[in-house]
Amino acid sequence: MKKNGRPAKKIAGLLVTVAAASVSQSVWAGAFQIETQNASSLGTAYAGAASTATDASTGFYNPAGLTRLGTEQIALSGVLINSRTTISPSNAGSTFGNQFGAISSKSNGYSVVPGLHYAKRINGDWVFGFNVATPFGLKNNYKTDSGVRYMATRSELRTVDISPSLAYDFNNGLSLGAGVDAMYIIAKLDTRIGTGNPVTDGLQENTASRFGLGWHVGGLYEFSDDTRMGVHYRSQVHAKLKGNSVVEVPGLGISAHQGVSSDIKLPETVTVSLYHDINDQWAVMADAFWTHWKRFDQLVLKFDNQSTLTTPQQYKDRIRMALGAAYQYTEQWKFSAGTAVDRTPVQDSYRNVRVPDQNRYWASLGAQYRFTKNLALDVGYAHIFSKKANINDKAPASTPAANQTAQFLQGTGRSKADLMGVQLTWDII
Repeated sequence: MKKNGRPAKKIAGLLVTVAAASVSQSVWAGAFQIETQNASSLGTAYAGAASTATDASTGFYNPAGLTRLGTEQIALSGVLINSRTTISPSNAGSTFGNQFGAISSKSNGYSVVPGLHYAKRINGDWVFGFNVATPFGLKNNYKTDSGVRYMATRSELRTVDISPSLAYDFNNGLSLGAGVDAMYIIAKLDTRIGTGNPVTDGLQENTASRFGLGWHVGGLYEFSDDTRMGVHYRSQVHAKLKGNSVVEVPGLGISAHQGVSSDIKLPETVTVSLYHDINDQWAVMADAFWTHWKRFDQLVLKFDNQSTLTTPQQYKDRIRMALGAAYQYTEQWKFSAGTAVDRTPVQDSYRNVRVPDQNRYWASLGAQYRFTKNLALDVGYAHIFSKKANINDKAPASTPAANQTAQFLQGTGRSKADLMGVQLTWDII
């Protein structure tokens, strides 16, 4: 490998910068899982993510794919997400007899999912990878005078996953890779407290964070120069979040500040991918992505005064299926397209306004322009649309300060999003 005296601290500084950017972002995603860890696969709806192995982002999707790369590479990506969620109540009120009216509530906004991926060949058999990604995230913010305010105002989950990996090439078509995941998690859950009049409403704000650890392992087998299969497993990440809770109800003279904690288990995943070059121009890929969502059965907040808030979730395991194709038009230009079906883990009887999720469908397009042999720019676009979701939600049965609310909401919700991504990939020589 050619050595040219590049200071290692420049790369380290870049990694820290992207990690900080990841902490500052959160996004709407299927349930609260995020697939968009690069922009180079956005055009194929991330079909074949564990088998394509064309840039350093493969260290996240399947570290075994790192053995297909050259000497050293950096890939920087960002995916802008414009998400819209609309809740349309048909009946909203409380057991006290108050009716809050069938007023639609909307959560709109822009978020960015940044990614940094680095790979460096150690020798002919071993490759090191380093990835900074955002595997889970959620952002649904409703106005404090909306019809859903007693169920939720702010719902945010932000994660940053820092994952180094090592891959080994057995030189017989088989490569294996593995690594660890250090994930920082921060959650913010807010609601209003009251009996129907926004002027006299109080509030509850909960914020908690903590690091969790996990691991991942993958394999890549090349049947021939044209066909390969990838398998990847990522473990669950268990973290005990701790933070602060604030309850303010001026009309009742309540002002409570105390600690809050919650055990959270982010689920493990399994990916099986296929990639095939039909000829020198056309390639196809497919993907099945399973998530063990059953781990997310309830959300429990525990407060210092020994009270709790419990929200049943009862998620079901689900598989995301994707198909994609790529066309090498010239040496400089490559185009791609893909589609995916992402079945929701949310059951109808447990759907709430924080995650008003339904089955969603992807339609994606992408393009790559190669400036030189060592420098490429990828751009991609995807539209995600979902079915209408029935909602039968109710406010938590109690608060840390008082047995205050008995609000309910019946209606429908619908979410959609536009994703626009860009990635710069540099092969360092």
